[in-house]
This record gives sequence, structure tokens and C-alpha cells, in this order.
Amino acid sequence: MARLIMIVVAFLIMLGGAVGGLYYWGIDPLAKLGLAPAKKAEPVVAVVTPPTYVDFGLLVVPIIRDREVHNQAEMIIRLEVPADKKEEVAAMLPRLQANFLEDMIIFMPLSLREHGPVDVAAVSRRLQATSDRVAGQGLIKDVIVEHAEIK
Repeated sequence: MARLIMIVVAFLIMLGGAVGGLYYWGIDPLAKLGLAPAKKAEPVVAVVTPPTYVDFGLLVVPIIRDREVHNQAEMIIRLEVPADKKEEVAAMLPRLQANFLEDMIIFMPLSLREHGPVDVAAVSRRLQATSDRVAGQGLIKDVIVEHAEIK
């Protein structure tokens, strides 16, 4: 009887060693036999890249009415761009600045009432249209007006 127990224990030790060795080498013997519980598929996590910005800086627009400068609008602007196009957009900042200023000199007096606030959403849409015209469609994803005031 003792010999039988010793043989069974030795067999179980060898079987455990064989299974452990298979696991060590990356083979799941229970899955091969269909005895292991099925693993649940891990949910796929979408890779979200943070937005990339080019700081445009301060845009000072004179408000001209009746051929006189009455006041000025100051806006801090950031441009959201694709990560691989950041240097390309940064290189065309002088052209964008000139076109933004030209467009805002025409647009701001029409959109402002006497001492009224700046409509940031309208300015942002207008600057986006200007950037699409100057830089090309889709190169600048969004024009963000962070701060706007009339002085």
C-alpha cells in the first residue's frame, strides 16, 4: 500500500512538472485539451493622441469707423494642428498673421456694436475660414480664441 501511494505521489509530481514546464514555454495544456475556461477578449482601447497646438500669439486689430481708429480688439489665438504638421504651420505664421489682421480689420467693425463684447464664436469661425483659404483645407483643425477684449 505504501508503495502504491509513493508511485501515485511521484506520478503527480512528474505530471505537475510537465504541466509547469509547458506553461513556462508558453503552451497551455489545459486549453489544448479544451479543459481551461475560455478567456474573455480584452476590450480594445482606442489610442487617443492629445491635440497639438501652435501658439499664434496676440492679434491686435484696430477698430476703424468713419476713417478713424476708435478702439482696438486684442485676441490671444492658438491653432490646433495635426502633430506631424506643426512645423509647417509654424513656418507660415507670418502669412497667417497678415491675412488674419486684414480680415479682422474688415470683420470686427461690422460685428461689434458700440462698446459691445467680441463674439468669440463668430471670430473663431471667420479665422478658421481664413486659415483654410491661406494654409489649405484641413491643415489647421481649429482656431481657438482664448481671450478677446475691446480696449
